[in-house]
Amino acid sequence: MTQAPIKNKIVSTRVTANIQDRARKNLADQGLTVSEYIRLALVKAANNEVQLVNFLDSSEALEAKREAETDQLETIGDLNDFNDWIEKINED
Repeated sequence: MTQAPIKNKIVSTRVTANIQDRARKNLADQGLTVSEYIRLALVKAANNEVQLVNFLDSSEALEAKREAETDQLETIGDLNDFNDWIEKINED
């Protein structure tokens, strides 16, 4: 009985051109391509070797929560300012 060839799967994702360019440069400095890095990351995820970071437990997040719970808030803008900030982040 012959073994069937292993079929490769293609995984794709979308990022901004700026992020792709920066990632490509930083990974090249370490001798990796973006594809190689993603492949390594997926192998680690498949082997349950990924430790996710819970940003809600960071010292900054806990301090912000404490400030909100004790009404120590400072208004720094409105919803339009927030939307402008999000658009600027997406451009980067």
